[in-house]
Amino acid sequence: MEKDALIAKFERDMAKRSRAMRFLLVLDQMVNVLVWNGSQDETVSSHIARRIEAGRANRIEVALCGMLRRIERSHCKKSKGE
Repeated sequence: MEKDALIAKFERDMAKRSRAMRFLLVLDQMVNVLVWNGSQDETVSSHIARRIEAGRANRIEVALCGMLRRIERSHCKKSKGE
């Protein structure tokens, strides 16, 4: 059953994002690991959103979410869990 769920997730992801967007997602996750020592399965935005909610975000992280907000309203909050 778990295998079927993973295959379904893969197929949804392939349909949802282009190859270029999946590549950018990988880079985002890599930066999360290298800079923030975060999970390889989480984006920087998601990681920072959790830190902001926990009251542990620094000024740079808050500023980064502020810049991303110009691209997409509530970007960090929306990306939580991604």
